[in-house]
Amino acid sequence: MKSSNLTVGEVARRTGLTVRTLHHYDAIGLVQPSGRSESGYRLYNARDIERLHSVTSLKQLGLSLDVIGVALAGGGIAPLELVGRQIMEAERTIEQARALKENLQLLHDTLLTNNGGEDNTEALLAGVHLLTSYQRFLPVHGIRKLLGKWRQARPRWEPLAAALSHCQRSDAPVDMPEVQRLAQQWMNVAMAVFGGQLSAVMQWTQMHRQAPETAAHAGLDPALLTYLERAIGARMAALERHLSAEDLARLDGSLGPEWEKFTADGHALLQAGTLPNTPEACALHARYLDLLARTVRHDAALAEKMRQAYSAEPILAHGHFVSPELRAYLAQITP
Repeated sequence: MKSSNLTVGEVARRTGLTVRTLHHYDAIGLVQPSGRSESGYRLYNARDIERLHSVTSLKQLGLSLDVIGVALAGGGIAPLELVGRQIMEAERTIEQARALKENLQLLHDTLLTNNGGEDNTEALLAGVHLLTSYQRFLPVHGIRKLLGKWRQARPRWEPLAAALSHCQRSDAPVDMPEVQRLAQQWMNVAMAVFGGQLSAVMQWTQMHRQAPETAAHAGLDPALLTYLERAIGARMAALERHLSAEDLARLDGSLGPEWEKFTADGHALLQAGTLPNTPEACALHARYLDLLARTVRHDAALAEKMRQAYSAEPILAHGHFVSPELRAYLAQITP
């Protein structure tokens, strides 16, 4: 038999395709053998083999058999459009694979955290339930990153949680100065974790309230979070009496680390007895004005609203970066 006239079995062996696949291509009219042997067997000639190679090449690009059939029939499909469409499909597939990998890694982390790697169906189902709870509130690609940042911040928030728990057990009112100081410090940590995005912090809080299993997984007591939420709510209510939701959204909450460094430097000057008229004190005052301006994004009207809020609402002073002592010191500085 000449090499240009091959049976189905021979084509299958040479191409690596199955006989079943070749029969399917024949049935749908995609690649049909042009001849028959004297015994009635299908025979593929050189042109049939060339078409078969075209089909397999296009199929490797992810094209469906229907699209391949139209393309080979000269159906007017523009090559650039066809390839562009496949690029978009490949990107969608890659994104789906990334999301799946992220979900699997989060589930793996969850099983290790909650069950110490215990291998049973109950642990797996509990992990899947927790994963579903997270996905209701947070973007898939951000969950593990946020959890990782929250765990890294544990040395900062864990002592605050212990102190707040003591206040809770003592039935301390949420508007008490000590509770408010702790609540503000907790917010400072949360804002640092969430890149200064107040909306993200509030969404995180809402998630823990509506899905307590996420709070437990993050190492937090749901009951304590309820107490903390009431304390933070008191602060937010004070701010909302002076600032609109749009005003609050405009505030730059990412400056927490700079405020903390400013506070530490300011108290260092106080402890050293640095006089208000020294260059060091003037430099500190300049930093203070710069941080204030950047916090309100250089919006004079918003700055005035903030000034009025802190003047009219004593609760906001508790736990603020600038302590009363440091504020009094700054007031004495004349640049």
